[in-house]
Amino acid sequence: MPTPRRGAWAVVALALFVAPALSGCGTGQTAPASAGPHIWLVGGLVEQLKREDDETELKEIREHESTREDREQAHERAEQEEVEAADAQAQPEG
Repeated sequence: MPTPRRGAWAVVALALFVAPALSGCGTGQTAPASAGPHIWLVGGLVEQLKREDDETELKEIREHESTREDREQAHERAEQEEVEAADAQAQPEG
């Protein structure tokens, strides 16, 4: 191999061995050593976002149910008014 290729392969091989050691993953850890104390921040943030999403979803469900109930009541009132109007027309005046 020509010299430039050997040099490039040496850099790649060195990077493969040095990068995990510098990041803290070379000791058998699944995450970098610096992430350990701060991992709770991410977990807490995710929990907070999930909680807020659940609360928003419940609020939307409640609003949807109330509007559906309002529509059903309005529909029932309209039907009742039609029945009353039909009864009023059916009765002879006099």
